Amino acid sequence: MFAFVFRVAILVLVLGGIIAYLGNYVGRYIGKKRLTIFNLRPRYTAIAITVISGVLIALSTLLILLGVSKDARLALLGLEQLKVEIGKKSEELKIANRTLQELNLTLEKKLKEQKALEEKLRMARTQIVQLESLKERLQQETRLVREGQILFRLGEVIFQSLIQAGPEKEKLESGLKQILSAADAYLRTLGLRGEKHLIYAAPEDFTETLSFLQAKKGVYLVKLVAARNIMWGEEVAVRFELAENRRLYQKGEEIAQADISSELSLPEIEQEIMKLLRLAHENARLAGVSPDPSGRIGSIPYAQIFEIARKIKTANRLVNLKILAEKDIYTVGPLEVRFKVSYK
Repeated sequence: MFAFVFRVAILVLVLGGIIAYLGNYVGRYIGKKRLTIFNLRPRYTAIAITVISGVLIALSTLLILLGVSKDARLALLGLEQLKVEIGKKSEELKIANRTLQELNLTLEKKLKEQKALEEKLRMARTQIVQLESLKERLQQETRLVREGQILFRLGEVIFQSLIQAGPEKEKLESGLKQILSAADAYLRTLGLRGEKHLIYAAPEDFTETLSFLQAKKGVYLVKLVAARNIMWGEEVAVRFELAENRRLYQKGEEIAQADISSELSLPEIEQEIMKLLRLAHENARLAGVSPDPSGRIGSIPYAQIFEIARKIKTANRLVNLKILAEKDIYTVGPLEVRFKVSYK
């Protein structure tokens, strides 16, 4: 590049020098001979020759630059066209920027709509779970009516509560009677009616239970279980079952765990979490956690399950999911748990 510029400069200097020399020579020659052109006086003729020489120098320089430099031709001949093109490109850029801003606004709007739809979907799924639970309960009640109106089967837990064991007989007797009264009130919420007590415990069973608790210390779980198959409308005969309310899980203790792949679909991940929860319930039941009268020992809100499933889905790796005790869990329950996610 430098050599090219150097050669062009040398060419311009040499050609300019030659033209200047010739112009000077011609001017002097005309001056000595006192020649004239265009009827001008010799002095003005010499001046005209000098001017013509300067014009030729400038013209030659311009022609050389135009001949050897594309940039020079573009600067001198295509400058206006270049300005027009730059103007067009600037206008196209402005249009593109406006279009980009409109697309960004549209994208933000769509993202907000997506979040709103996801929230509605979570609410709908929660409602579905609640409706399925209600449906299951109604189906169970209907099945009981259709199957000979059996309200409770032999050995089924009807009600349960805690009592403090100890030597104070009157206090224990009052506590057991309060449990029977609470069970009676619970049965009335199920639709049972009667002017007298609905619950009946055999006196000998009551006395035996009282004596057992007098001889013990600590807190015991008292279960009222059906003494026989109870038909709808019959007196509910029960017997006592006792279990020490021991601490079965410490806070933070692992109950169940499983590996879940983030490559599964979101519904499949939810199914894996539900399977792990069933395993945790089974482990807790085997450890001694007592189900409530509905047969459950704890529950997890669906919204929490959905959040854990989405977290696993976005992990892009194998995830180990553990179910830990949220607090100390005793025989009476309930099974309150939390999730712990770790990545492999």
